[in-house]
Amino acid sequence: MSVRRKKRLRAVVPTTSMADIAFLLNIFFMVTSQFIKEGHIELEQPASPEIEAMKESQISVALDRNGDLWLQGKPCPVEVLEEGVKALIADLGDKTVMVKIDKDARQEKFGPIFLALSRAGAELALVGKKQKE
Repeated sequence: MSVRRKKRLRAVVPTTSMADIAFLLNIFFMVTSQFIKEGHIELEQPASPEIEAMKESQISVALDRNGDLWLQGKPCPVEVLEEGVKALIADLGDKTVMVKIDKDARQEKFGPIFLALSRAGAELALVGKKQKE
Protein backbone atom coordinates (compact mmCIF):
# COMPACT_ATOMS: atom_id res chain seq x y z
CA MET A 1 0.00 0.00 0.00
CA SER A 2 1.48 3.33 -1.04
CA VAL A 3 1.03 6.46 0.96
CA ARG A 4 -0.27 9.40 -0.98
CA ARG A 5 1.33 12.68 -0.36
CA LYS A 6 -0.78 15.76 -0.30
CA LYS A 7 -0.08 18.18 -3.07
CA ARG A 8 1.19 21.43 -1.69
CA LEU A 9 0.03 24.66 -3.19
CA ARG A 10 2.91 26.88 -4.16
CA ALA A 11 2.66 30.57 -3.57
CA VAL A 12 3.26 32.55 -6.74
CA VAL A 13 4.24 36.19 -6.53
CA PRO A 14 3.00 38.18 -9.54
CA THR A 15 6.21 39.91 -10.61
CA THR A 16 4.66 41.42 -13.73
CA SER A 17 2.50 43.79 -11.74
CA MET A 18 5.46 44.71 -9.54
CA ALA A 19 7.44 45.70 -12.62
CA ASP A 20 4.54 47.86 -13.80
CA ILE A 21 4.36 49.59 -10.44
CA ALA A 22 8.12 50.19 -10.39
CA PHE A 23 7.97 51.65 -13.92
CA LEU A 24 5.13 54.00 -12.97
CA LEU A 25 6.98 55.12 -9.84
CA ASN A 26 10.07 55.91 -11.94
CA ILE A 27 7.97 58.05 -14.28
CA PHE A 28 6.34 59.81 -11.32
CA PHE A 29 9.67 60.70 -9.72
CA MET A 30 11.19 61.87 -13.02
CA VAL A 31 8.26 64.21 -13.63
CA THR A 32 8.09 65.57 -10.09
CA SER A 33 11.86 66.13 -9.92
CA GLN A 34 11.50 68.71 -12.71
CA PHE A 35 8.92 70.57 -10.61
CA ILE A 36 11.17 70.44 -7.56
CA LYS A 37 14.13 71.86 -9.53
CA GLU A 38 12.25 74.99 -10.47
CA GLY A 39 9.62 75.15 -7.76
CA HIS A 40 11.46 77.85 -5.81
CA ILE A 41 11.69 80.26 -8.77
CA GLU A 42 8.87 82.77 -8.73
CA LEU A 43 7.80 83.76 -12.24
CA GLU A 44 4.72 85.37 -13.65
CA GLN A 45 4.80 84.46 -17.31
CA PRO A 46 3.66 86.90 -19.98
CA ALA A 47 0.40 86.11 -21.78
CA SER A 48 -0.28 86.18 -25.51
CA PRO A 49 -3.07 84.81 -27.74
CA GLU A 50 -0.46 83.45 -30.18
CA ILE A 51 1.15 80.85 -27.92
CA GLU A 52 1.62 77.36 -29.37
CA ALA A 53 2.22 74.13 -27.50
CA MET A 54 5.51 72.35 -28.11
CA LYS A 55 7.50 69.49 -26.67
CA GLU A 56 9.08 69.98 -23.27
CA SER A 57 12.82 70.63 -23.33
CA GLN A 58 15.29 69.19 -20.85
CA ILE A 59 17.27 72.44 -20.64
CA SER A 60 15.69 75.44 -18.95
CA VAL A 61 16.81 79.00 -18.29
CA ALA A 62 14.72 81.31 -16.10
CA LEU A 63 14.92 85.01 -15.27
CA ASP A 64 12.82 86.08 -12.29
CA ARG A 65 11.43 89.53 -11.51
CA ASN A 66 14.45 90.36 -9.33
CA GLY A 67 16.78 89.84 -12.30
CA ASP A 68 18.20 86.57 -10.94
CA LEU A 69 19.18 84.04 -13.61
CA TRP A 70 18.63 80.30 -13.15
CA LEU A 71 20.02 77.43 -15.25
CA GLN A 72 18.35 74.08 -14.58
CA GLY A 73 16.91 75.50 -11.35
CA LYS A 74 20.29 76.63 -9.97
CA PRO A 75 21.56 80.22 -9.77
CA CYS A 76 23.83 81.06 -12.69
CA PRO A 77 25.64 84.30 -13.56
CA VAL A 78 25.27 85.48 -17.18
CA GLU A 79 29.04 85.20 -17.64
CA VAL A 80 29.00 81.39 -17.37
CA LEU A 81 25.62 80.80 -19.03
CA GLU A 82 27.08 80.17 -22.48
CA GLU A 83 29.50 77.50 -21.26
CA GLY A 84 26.86 75.87 -19.06
CA VAL A 85 24.37 75.62 -21.93
CA LYS A 86 27.07 74.30 -24.31
CA ALA A 87 27.87 71.54 -21.81
CA LEU A 88 24.19 70.64 -21.38
CA ILE A 89 23.62 70.53 -25.15
CA ALA A 90 26.64 68.23 -25.52
CA ASP A 91 25.45 65.97 -22.67
CA LEU A 92 21.77 65.80 -23.62
CA GLY A 93 21.98 66.15 -27.40
CA ASP A 94 19.01 68.53 -27.41
CA LYS A 95 19.57 72.11 -28.60
CA THR A 96 16.14 73.35 -27.50
CA VAL A 97 16.30 75.60 -24.43
CA MET A 98 13.11 76.62 -22.61
CA VAL A 99 13.49 80.29 -21.71
CA LYS A 100 11.19 81.44 -18.92
CA ILE A 101 11.17 85.18 -18.25
CA ASP A 102 9.04 87.01 -15.71
CA LYS A 103 6.67 89.48 -17.35
CA ASP A 104 8.13 92.31 -15.25
CA ALA A 105 11.77 91.60 -16.21
CA ARG A 106 13.59 94.46 -17.90
CA GLN A 107 15.04 94.18 -21.42
CA GLU A 108 18.56 95.09 -20.34
CA LYS A 109 18.51 91.97 -18.14
CA PHE A 110 17.37 89.41 -20.73
CA GLY A 111 19.18 90.85 -23.77
CA PRO A 112 22.57 89.42 -22.69
CA ILE A 113 20.87 86.09 -21.91
CA PHE A 114 19.64 85.76 -25.50
CA LEU A 115 23.11 86.63 -26.81
CA ALA A 116 24.76 83.99 -24.60
CA LEU A 117 22.23 81.35 -25.64
CA SER A 118 22.66 82.10 -29.34
CA ARG A 119 26.48 81.92 -29.00
CA ALA A 120 26.02 78.52 -27.32
CA GLY A 121 24.12 77.28 -30.39
CA ALA A 122 20.79 76.88 -28.60
CA GLU A 123 17.37 76.92 -30.22
CA LEU A 124 15.17 79.13 -28.05
CA ALA A 125 11.65 78.26 -26.95
CA LEU A 126 10.07 81.14 -25.05
CA VAL A 127 7.59 80.08 -22.39
CA GLY A 128 4.39 81.99 -21.71
CA LYS A 129 0.75 81.38 -20.97
CA LYS A 130 -2.11 81.53 -23.44
CA GLN A 131 -4.13 84.72 -23.08
CA LYS A 132 -7.87 84.21 -22.81
CA GLU A 133 -9.71 85.98 -25.58
